[in-house]
Amino acid sequence: MRKNRLILLLLFVLSLVFISLRGGSVSYGFFFLVVSVPLVSLIYLIYVFLTFKIYQELASRSIVAGEPTSFRFILRNENYFTYSGVRVLFHSDFSGISGLSDLTEYELRPGNGISRETTLTCRYRGSYSVGIKAVKIEDYLRLFSFTYKKNPLIVNVSPRLIRLEKIRGFDISHVSPRQSHVLSSERDFAVRDYVPGDSIRDIHWKATAALGHPMVRRHTGPEEPSVVIITDPHRYSDDELKYLPLENKILETVLALTLYFVNESVTVRSVTRRNGPVEHVIDGNESFENFYTEMSSFAFRPDEDFKRVLIDVESSPSLLNVSCIYMVTGDWTPEAFALCDKLGRNGTPVTVCLVTDDPPADITDTLPSLTELTVIPPEGELADYL
Repeated sequence: MRKNRLILLLLFVLSLVFISLRGGSVSYGFFFLVVSVPLVSLIYLIYVFLTFKIYQELASRSIVAGEPTSFRFILRNENYFTYSGVRVLFHSDFSGISGLSDLTEYELRPGNGISRETTLTCRYRGSYSVGIKAVKIEDYLRLFSFTYKKNPLIVNVSPRLIRLEKIRGFDISHVSPRQSHVLSSERDFAVRDYVPGDSIRDIHWKATAALGHPMVRRHTGPEEPSVVIITDPHRYSDDELKYLPLENKILETVLALTLYFVNESVTVRSVTRRNGPVEHVIDGNESFENFYTEMSSFAFRPDEDFKRVLIDVESSPSLLNVSCIYMVTGDWTPEAFALCDKLGRNGTPVTVCLVTDDPPADITDTLPSLTELTVIPPEGELADYL
């Protein structure tokens, strides 16, 4: 396009030179021809811009990351002139459309059109624009172009659900209710004193009335959650290109771990924050489906601090009375180190799932006892790392 404009400018200068040196009808005719070319091209572009028709259709606005969804678009010329140099530009940062490219240029004869039925696949969980981003139109001589921005097609994408057959280096038989040394001074009654973080559903009302202060049932056996999964709720960037892959992988990891333990008949307690502490107990398929729905719409926020989640866990003895803890985070913080160190001294193993492309160089040399680290790249396949 730039080359054609330079050629036109050169011809315009030459026409002025001919008029100045020679004059006559030929020189003026050449001048008016050179001047009329861009005007005709501009009028043509305006005409195409005002008359072309484009449609797009997605089978559903609620889809799952990684799963193809039917997508259709139609580009039509319903007028009397051939359209030339029409390109369709697509949103491609977070989604892809099979068989369609921004580089394809269409020429549409009067009464004809282009119809494509294919599939669209979203890469990350979240809410964002997909499909047609804009239509770029050029004139025949490649002098001018118009870009028409299409109204955004916004989808809500749920995280992909990964089914793990096993967890690398982990023996499921070791996951069972255990007595924490943190509570070693407490006598083994059927009830115990209420501590902040205990569920209201566990309050033993008869014992509370008899003793005059809140008491809760003390679970033993298979009802006691034996795995705790801690989820980092912090948003680490304002850039969608950075935070969407990170948050997608954090949720994908949490859901994969939870599903694995539920399938192995192990109760899981998930801990995070959303305007305050949030806990979920997942002990079967129904509760997992509810948990999946909740986490699909989970909002990571810059004002939610992972440090607060760790404080919530540390202040709740019932969360420490477990067989193992998984910590899924986007950053290795001093507070995370301190909690892992305390749990290690208590005899509780911790696995830190650090979702990052750039882990600290010396992190593996400074891990507390009974703490293992798994680095998961935001774009990596989960089964290759867990």
